[in-house]
This record gives sequence, C-alpha cells and structure tokens, in this order.
Amino acid sequence: MRKNKWVVFLVILLSAVLVLGGCSNEAQTEKQEQEQVLKVAIGTDINTWDIVKFPDGDARFVWAQIYETLVRLDTDLNLIPGLAESWEPQEDGKIWIFNLRQNVKFHDGTPLTSEAVVYSYGDRAYVTTVKTLQLEKVEAIDDYTVKFTCAKAMPLPTYLTHIAWPVVSPSSVNTEGEFQQAIGTGPFKFASYSKGQEVVLDKNADYWGDEIKLDQVVFKIIPEASTRIMALNSGDVDMSIKIPESDVASLEENPDISVYRKLTTFTDFLQFNCAQAPFDDLNVRKAVANAIDTEGIVKNILDNIGVAAQGRLYSPVMMYSSQNLKLYSQDQENAKSLLAASGWKDENGDGILEKDGEQLHISMLVGQSWSPREQRIAEACQAQLGEVGFDVEIKQLETAALSSLEKEGDFDMIMRTGYFVWGPYPHHVKMHFSKNYTSHYNNPDYDQLVMQGESVNDEAQKQQIYEDIQQMVLEDLPAFYIVHEEKIIAARNNVQGYVISAEDPWLELKGISLK
Repeated sequence: MRKNKWVVFLVILLSAVLVLGGCSNEAQTEKQEQEQVLKVAIGTDINTWDIVKFPDGDARFVWAQIYETLVRLDTDLNLIPGLAESWEPQEDGKIWIFNLRQNVKFHDGTPLTSEAVVYSYGDRAYVTTVKTLQLEKVEAIDDYTVKFTCAKAMPLPTYLTHIAWPVVSPSSVNTEGEFQQAIGTGPFKFASYSKGQEVVLDKNADYWGDEIKLDQVVFKIIPEASTRIMALNSGDVDMSIKIPESDVASLEENPDISVYRKLTTFTDFLQFNCAQAPFDDLNVRKAVANAIDTEGIVKNILDNIGVAAQGRLYSPVMMYSSQNLKLYSQDQENAKSLLAASGWKDENGDGILEKDGEQLHISMLVGQSWSPREQRIAEACQAQLGEVGFDVEIKQLETAALSSLEKEGDFDMIMRTGYFVWGPYPHHVKMHFSKNYTSHYNNPDYDQLVMQGESVNDEAQKQQIYEDIQQMVLEDLPAFYIVHEEKIIAARNNVQGYVISAEDPWLELKGISLK
C-alpha cells in the first residue's frame, strides 16, 4: 500500500513539473514574441567602428543607429537640429558657433559636452586628417557651446550631416588612445558583432529624443542581393536595403511586403582620366557622351527606376540643380563623327577604331558595388560604346586594387556613384577639382568656380556659380553622368512607421515598431 502511495506521489510531482515547465516555455515564447526585434539585411560587412577610418559601404547604415551628428536632414533634405540645437556663422562663415543640446548622454552614461565635439573633430578623426573638413581650430567655449574656425569661409553645417563624421564619446578609446568600443548618443547601442555574420544593437533606454519602440535591431550581413530578397520573402528578415531594380516589380506584387522608393542625391557616372590618351581629347569624351543612351538604360536596364541624368551633374533633389541645361541624348552618328575628327578610323573592318597603329581599347574599372545596378550599367555602356568603335574592357576590382590603380593614374574610365555626396549641398563638384587626387582633370577656370561657390554668401550669386559649374561639366566632360539614383528599401508589412529619406546613406529606424 505504501508503495502505491509513492507511485501516486511521483506521478503528481512529475505532472506538476511538466505543467510548470510548459508554462515556463509558453512564458518565454510570449516574451520573445512581445520583444520588438527588427532584422535588417545589409550587403557588406563593417570595416570600422572608429572615426579614424571612413565607414565603407553598408557600415554607414549601422553607424546611423549608434552615432549622431550635430546637424541633421529631414526626409526632404532640409537642415534641422541634431545634437546641436542651433548654430550661427561669424565672419561670413569662416567661424561657426554651435549650441549643443543639454541632458544628452552617451551610451556609457557620460554626458554630451563640448569636449566630446572637440575630440570628434580633432587629430584622430578621418574627416580632418584627410582635410575634407579644413579646420584651423575647434574650441569648447563652455560645456554646451563649440566654436569652429575654418581655414576659409564655408557652409560648415552642410558638412556635418554626414554620418561618417559623427560626434562620439572620448571614452571610445582608452588612456593609450586605443579604440575600445563604439559609444555614441544614438537610439541604439552596440551589443555584439560577428564578423561577416551580424551586428546586434540594443535599444538606448536613455535616448534624448522620442521613445524608441524597438528593443533590438539585428543587421544580417548578406552579400548576395538575391539571397537578401529570399530572406525578405521568407520572413527571415523584416527589411532589406539596396534592393536591385530588377526585383522591385515582383516585390510590389507581394501582399506581405511594402516597397519604399525615393529619388536621392546619388548619381552614377563615368569618370574619365583626362590626364592621358585617349580621354585627354575632348572629342573622345564627347563621343562617349553621345554614344550612351541614358534614357534607354533607365527604361530597359533599370525597369524605369531612377532618372536619366543625360550628363547632368546634380540630381534634381540637390540644391542649385539647374533645369535649364542642354543635356545629351544618344546620337551615335555624331559620336562616330567626333572620333573621325580626331583621327580614329576602322582600318581593318573589325568594328574597332584605330589611330597611329593603336586600337581604341579602353579599360572601365568597376569597384565593389554600392548598388548591384552598377555592373549592369557598366555592361550596357560597354555594348553601346562598342557600336561606335570603342573596345571596352570591364575590370571589376576590390576597393584596394581600384584605389591603387586610381592613385597611379593607371585607368581610362571608372564607374562611380555618389562620391562627395551626403546631403543636398553640391559638395560633389570637388570631385573634379584639380588638387583632388581623384580628379585626373585640370581646369583652372573650374577650380576657381568651385572655390567661389563655397565662399560666396549671396544666394543669387551662388546659384549662378553652381549653374556655371554644371554647364562647364556638360561642355568639358571630366565625367559623364548617367543615372540619378532612386533609393529602394523593402520591408515586410509587420514593420510600421518607416519613412524613407532622400538622403543616403542614412537609415532612420528609431520611429519603427513591429506589428
């Protein structure tokens, strides 16, 4: 009898354990379901967490969650306060005074003060060491007032919107000056990183702005665009950036997915090496501009996503973008005439032009793509240039290899996008400034206009200067501009509150919640 009682007791005890265990598992599952964890697919790994280097590729989308800038842009590219509540110029823009927000904390609990701004634009910062920001001095006037003294008059707030040049905590480095951890003021803080796999960011509960609804953001590093699309369709990720144009139509047909599109400041272009043959000849550069059908590329290669640039330097969303320019349309007969005028002829009937015993063979360098479309545009240009007698060889290279050839001047053309573009102000004009090592173009008149453009404060005069620059680029062709980018981000319908911006490479996640 006693044995039977023990059996009954053990059965009851085991049942209780199973019930409690089941409740525990259900509670854990319910907790996980209640947590707001957004999974975002990106295409490239994080090359740096520290301001001593420029964050390449998709690293900047991750930085935009951790770090913040003094000045921000709204979704339509208007300057708005960031970590600075206000700013004002002195001495016509040679000096700028920034007034910081108070009661803002870094992720380690230390307060945002002027000293952090001085550190962020000091000797360690990439943006100052490479002279993108030409500063004479950055000074803390008091805890919340910073004085920037520039080398010359310049529109400094338009520089300070770039997420690659944020305000970071001095405690990011140890006493020996060695980097320790990414510490910013942003809506999310660094939690963990698996190289080539994922980045995990946790909610910043002490964020100074509106309450953050997401508990966590997980960036999944998925290099192949097709794999990112599969992950989005299957629900393995909630959002994917930089969607290929060829996938937009099918995604828009999926009732579980929303596609966000907006014309941005980025423009894809072919940069010429004007310092050597054959592109030291304006006729040859103009032949390229006449041979390429930018409208056809947008229509047939990019599925009507983006805007044909037709040689236009600035995207229509940029400040000072002129609507009164005579642009290029494809005219292959004119391209052939221009080449013939410079002595290029098809001597043996093989379709490739020759001059002085040399074929019109040119190399086109294509780097690690900011967007999958670049390779497709390069191939379209290769085919169209071949129709007028060019023999174009596409060389797809790693970033380091491309940079090496560029610095040596060992190239004919480079397919680029963006470049000196991070907001609405036309900083991109510096791309062709003769003292810029990436320029490979020397025009004193152009250089003078670029210097005047930043220093002039009269808006009418400024508009005229930038219109003259645009006209000069169309006529002298240091580069041929092909497509104004349309930014594409796709998300599953459980993602609520996302608003796409015309700004690249910023990704605004702090207003999102998951349904």
